[in-house]
Amino acid sequence: MKKLILFTLVVLSQYLISQNDTIYVNGVPKITKRNSAGSLEPQSPLKKDDYLYEISFGVPFNPTQEASIFGIGAVGNTSNIVNKKNLHHICANADYQLNEEYSVGLELTYAQSQFTYKRQYYTGGTGGVKDSTYTMKASKIRFLAKMSYHFNISEKFDAFLIGGFGYKQFKYSTNDSYFNSLNLSGDVLPLAIRIGIGGRFFISKDVAIHVEGGVGGPLMQIGLSYKMH
Repeated sequence: MKKLILFTLVVLSQYLISQNDTIYVNGVPKITKRNSAGSLEPQSPLKKDDYLYEISFGVPFNPTQEASIFGIGAVGNTSNIVNKKNLHHICANADYQLNEEYSVGLELTYAQSQFTYKRQYYTGGTGGVKDSTYTMKASKIRFLAKMSYHFNISEKFDAFLIGGFGYKQFKYSTNDSYFNSLNLSGDVLPLAIRIGIGGRFFISKDVAIHVEGGVGGPLMQIGLSYKMH
């Protein structure tokens, strides 16, 4: 998936470059246009003091896998798991442009999934071991502080790199008495880290389609961006 996102960004940028005059700034191609004096000026959809507000949908959210990563092995080892409902990730983001190349921002993410699973339990006496079906609901809230570097390929296309860290909280609830006796949320490391690459294609002066891929949080996000100055 990350290779597909990177390939798409490269193809879009190369197409835009081929249609315009270009210069290179720190090795990065910038699409330009000529001003009234005839000299080339780099074009960028983002300027100093711009604000970006975004809402996006991210996939996947796999709470059993994340539980296993953080040492809650019993959840990850339950058998015959069937997801009933999966909200995946809903992300809200706000960025402030320090200049055309750097921005800082905050991101809030909420994810939720509810599923049923089967687990063997010992009945005692002569009953032996039996399977029983339970329901578990898992949710995650993540809050990040981020910094982004914007390549600003053209006045309509912004490719960017991001890095961020912050706080996240897992919550589990279930009708399984075994898990109710454990403090599941307390077993999950609360630190959140995000590294990603993405792009915004501006369909108008202030509105863009936002695509991002990365590690730490959803593997892929897609949504809308709105720019204000």
